[in-house]
Amino acid sequence: KVYKVVLFDCVAKDLEIQIAMIFDQQSILEYLSLYEMFISSHYYLKYYETSILSLNELCIKSASVAIRNADITCFLPLLTHGQ
Repeated sequence: KVYKVVLFDCVAKDLEIQIAMIFDQQSILEYLSLYEMFISSHYYLKYYETSILSLNELCIKSASVAIRNADITCFLPLLTHGQ
């Protein structure tokens, strides 16, 4: 399998649109239930906690919209269960 790491510019004016575009892709839908914000260093959490939490909220909001807008006949629950 091929995995992706997606980086966002937290100060971009169109950040919410960028996040929505990523989470709205059909190939990403099966991984939405696995979404988690990884913080690999206490340094970043210490100095950028507000930005990290804000970005996390935007990602969760966009993922929720993508799930809500997904075709209800799709196999999303089965795909996420298989992960």
